Amino acid sequence: MTDGNHAQRIVKGKDLSTTALSLTGSKIGLIGTYPPPYGGVTVHIQRLMDTLDELKVDYVLYDVLGIERGRKNDRIVCIRHPKLWMIKYFLLPNTEIIHNHTTDWRGQVIVGLMRLLGKKTIATLHSEKLIRSWGDYNFFKRKAIQIGLQSFTSLIVVNSDIEKFCLSLGIDGDKIFLIPAFIPPAPEREETQEIPRQIWDFIDTHHPVLSGNAFKITFYKGEDVYGIDLCIELCSRLKQYWNTIGLVFFLPQTGDSEYFSQLQQRLRELHLEDNFLFVTKPYPFHPILLKSDVFLRPTNTDGDAISLREALYFGVPSLASNVVNRPHGTIVFNNRDIDDFTVKVKDVLDNYPYHKQRVQSLPFDDYAARIVQVYQKVAGYRNQDRD
Repeated sequence: MTDGNHAQRIVKGKDLSTTALSLTGSKIGLIGTYPPPYGGVTVHIQRLMDTLDELKVDYVLYDVLGIERGRKNDRIVCIRHPKLWMIKYFLLPNTEIIHNHTTDWRGQVIVGLMRLLGKKTIATLHSEKLIRSWGDYNFFKRKAIQIGLQSFTSLIVVNSDIEKFCLSLGIDGDKIFLIPAFIPPAPEREETQEIPRQIWDFIDTHHPVLSGNAFKITFYKGEDVYGIDLCIELCSRLKQYWNTIGLVFFLPQTGDSEYFSQLQQRLRELHLEDNFLFVTKPYPFHPILLKSDVFLRPTNTDGDAISLREALYFGVPSLASNVVNRPHGTIVFNNRDIDDFTVKVKDVLDNYPYHKQRVQSLPFDDYAARIVQVYQKVAGYRNQDRD
């Protein structure tokens, strides 16, 4: 299943010059984390900051990871004790438009309730974690989350399932904005230089090149969330047809070391040591996408995968499981079905010019501009409140 909700094409490279800005005198207070580590949310924040810099919008990032940053230090405030800071921030007077990106339910409640003190608050709900966990929460926890989310000035949700969930909680639909989290990278970023020569050598000596990524090893209902095991089996099957096939899998945090050892053992059993490369350092992923023939997203649960939208944006044929609505242009396969997965990847490789042309002709929306429009709307509310 794919999501056909997409707008007119934006040229590759952001063009926000036609966006009518009315944020003079407003400051955005982002709450989240800046990469590294490179994950969907951290990369989204990084690129949102690039957009705000481009538009000369005043902002600050409260980095709750608690690590001092050299880059963009003037815009980043290191928060070493997030929970204590959140309470202090709640009580202190400020005029910032607060935009929360954290997934912890306590943070969502605290930031949401800041509106009771007259503050303007926005939250982006990046994942379906709340939906999956809702049945496990007791009555009081569910009620606190519901009140917190209802209290936000505006909510940004990254897919229609999260939107439906918010509506089911009685949240006013007029303040919910469905905006996928993907923002293209700034063209001047030199992140390609951060990739070690070893990785480029692997890519240069293999064909075709497939890629996939995960933040870290995670399990859902006892299964590998990111389908790393499926990628290994897929690589083995495709090697029968393309002996020089290469699969690059970014895994900046292994997480479960025992399971990671099992995956490495499986590579040895299938004689894939020269065909499958794990990248376990926190490097940016999009330079690898630019060199990939196919992108893989075999997750058994998901939100709105930024790396999937990024692959499509760069014109890379992409396959993903059918566990959620996928962006228009994605080739979907049955969840955890290695036979269906293999057949569809092989079809892409067998008919590559067709699939490449198809994905390169896809339209794209400018999601960064739509986020800025939410800021405009919230800033307008504040001006009205002052009258």
